[in-house]
Amino acid sequence: MTARTSMTRRRRQIGVLALAGSAALALSACTTPGSAFPDAAAQQSYMQDLAEARFELLSAQIGQAPDVIGSAYVHAVSGDLESHENDSVVLFGDPTSSFSQDKGSADGDTVDIYHLPGAAYDLLLLGGELKELAPTEWVAVQTQYVAEEDAEGSLGPACVYPGISIACDIYTAVEATRSSKEGVLSSVVVSMRNDGSSQISTSASLESVLAVGTLFDLPDDLVSSFSEDDLATLLPVTIFQNAEGGLVKMELSGTVESETKLQLQAGFEVSGTSTLEDLPTEPSGFDVTAIPAADQAAFWDRIEELRK
Repeated sequence: MTARTSMTRRRRQIGVLALAGSAALALSACTTPGSAFPDAAAQQSYMQDLAEARFELLSAQIGQAPDVIGSAYVHAVSGDLESHENDSVVLFGDPTSSFSQDKGSADGDTVDIYHLPGAAYDLLLLGGELKELAPTEWVAVQTQYVAEEDAEGSLGPACVYPGISIACDIYTAVEATRSSKEGVLSSVVVSMRNDGSSQISTSASLESVLAVGTLFDLPDDLVSSFSEDDLATLLPVTIFQNAEGGLVKMELSGTVESETKLQLQAGFEVSGTSTLEDLPTEPSGFDVTAIPAADQAAFWDRIEELRK
């Protein structure tokens, strides 16, 4: 027992020293000549340049076609309003195949979505009572994953797919907040690890988050009730990147102290690299019910009714 305790302490000490060494290395480049103390302006400039470099690496990669397995989540709570989404996500190949498995329904009324590369439709696998909506195991509807790579401000074609879309939306809100000349300035703190990975702590204003339009589905009457102070609320954002600057995890989580408190959380975390075996087998046409385009809005409405 003593030997194991000693080893644990040694590991913790090594970790602390390594972190301290990294900090010292960063500060040594920002000292005033003849002084052992860091020059505040130089240190701020160094950290700003470091943050910009990490943001540039992320923006260049986040919207491209990654082969990843991850988890995505979106939660909103305000008074009687509660909205919760939890999905496991597989993205593979270029063009991209995606498969999102709904983990957010306690009663099993799930909707898993399988998108084949380049297809104009999505395949839905319905669970629980939702199975009654179709005579077959799978249902085909018009795809919701339409890439807008050439759209102004687009981070890349993968931003339409589950999981990555959340990260792209958060990143867009962060950049809008950082570039805004109004409201409270958003700070950026970068922590570098010895392996080259990093953690960025920053924020996005509620106004920028709402402007994205696709991150949270909030009722119109709630949105219209926000004051200017509410809209200026900065919501904390944490971004983890690997040594190459690629996304490991991005999360927005915070509270708006409005007339009715609003709690928001959304994020995407990469847990591994995907392969073709992580995708379902494409079902036979005999196992798929195609919903006519004219009936699809009513079909989705019925799903929402059954899930309430």
